[in-house]
Amino acid sequence: MHLLEVLIFVLSLVMIGLLITKKNIKNIYVLSLPIITILVIILHFLIDGTRWQMYALYIAVIIIIVLLYLKIFKQDHIKQFIKRILIVFLSLFMFISLLSVIVFPIYEIPSPTGDYLIGTESFVIEDQNRYELYSDQSNEFRKIKIQIWYPAQMVEGYQRAPWLEDGQVVARALSKDTGLPFFVLDHAANIMSNAYHMAPISLDLNEYPVIVISHGWRGFRNLHTDMAEELASLGYIVIGIDHTYGSVATVFSDEDIAYLNLDALPPRETTPDFIDYANQLVNTYALDISTTLDYLEELNDVSSTSRFSGKFDLTEIGLLGHSTGGGADVAIAIDDDRIDALIGLDAWVEPIDDEEINQGLSIPSLFLRSGSWETGLNNTNLYALIESSTYPSEFYQIDGTTHYDFAMVYMYSPLTRYIGFTGSVESRYLNTILKSMISDFFNENLRNDSNSEIDANQWDEVRMINLQ
Repeated sequence: MHLLEVLIFVLSLVMIGLLITKKNIKNIYVLSLPIITILVIILHFLIDGTRWQMYALYIAVIIIIVLLYLKIFKQDHIKQFIKRILIVFLSLFMFISLLSVIVFPIYEIPSPTGDYLIGTESFVIEDQNRYELYSDQSNEFRKIKIQIWYPAQMVEGYQRAPWLEDGQVVARALSKDTGLPFFVLDHAANIMSNAYHMAPISLDLNEYPVIVISHGWRGFRNLHTDMAEELASLGYIVIGIDHTYGSVATVFSDEDIAYLNLDALPPRETTPDFIDYANQLVNTYALDISTTLDYLEELNDVSSTSRFSGKFDLTEIGLLGHSTGGGADVAIAIDDDRIDALIGLDAWVEPIDDEEINQGLSIPSLFLRSGSWETGLNNTNLYALIESSTYPSEFYQIDGTTHYDFAMVYMYSPLTRYIGFTGSVESRYLNTILKSMISDFFNENLRNDSNSEIDANQWDEVRMINLQ
């Protein structure tokens, strides 16, 4: 809760106290209090902006000020019992507003631990070698959006980027997908990131290793901003992909928005050929990764006018994916020799063809499994993949976690734990575990840093899974 919001609540309570009290208080004090409250609200509008959680309080403040002035100027002809009812309702409005602010707060994204400042820039990519499978339009080429986080030389004079770069459109699409009223997650559009729009790239190194992040089904790229910023602060260039029609909303422009297409993955229970749909989805995500790598090669070309010309170290590429995104990482890494290391967070490998699973991975890989995925159909292919891989995989389970703990669900509400979205492990603590394991793995395998081996013994919640 912001300072000005707290001040508005306090001033409102004081004004209610003045309405109730029978003591004689100098009019100058009574008159000045509403004026101060109005000035604070104006400042709040200018600095913080409005949010729906405060609307009930705004209404209450207006009515309180009117009642207060009626009392001061002896125009208070309202019967005492009606006034009491009004005060009860005004107090209820204030309570509702306070409860809404607590349940849907404006959190701060965890601060990155690395030494680099962070810049960010987004691009739309059209793949003219693929037709879109999930659009109503025929002969439409596949189009995706990517966001790049990178080490910045300086950020003074550059605008801080919001967490949800595409703002309210994404927040409302997520509300719709979760069955909430359309406005409930609007506050998320006011959360700021730790990155700055189009800040100049750092000159410390000639080039930086690359990590591509893929979200899960019904996710979106900014659900992994915390990991993107952490890795960028450590000297990686990180690319997050919005997988069109698998993301809750992909905003190409104000007039061109692609929303989640639920027909891309119909319910397992009512779909006999569910795995066929799942296979097509995972492979669509996988080809999006390939398309992204092709685009990075274009940006990296010496003839490119992009700030990234010559800055991508495309000999050191890592993939980080959650759920469907993790399965896509595996699918593309089996066939694309540009990939050098891979992390799967509850990687959904069940839909991948047995032939590819049995081929295994020939690169370093780390699989992190949530406690909620300890049992399930996915494990058959996951175990087979790990056992078939020619390069030994690291496999850990984090007990007390759910599938959604691997994304930034913790940013929406403290209620996520109580409704089963997140597990018993405190979210910010879990965030430090994930950052440590992910950065150690990539440092070891993309930078040959022998001091960055994962030490799972430091966390009681993390245990190694040995399939031998």
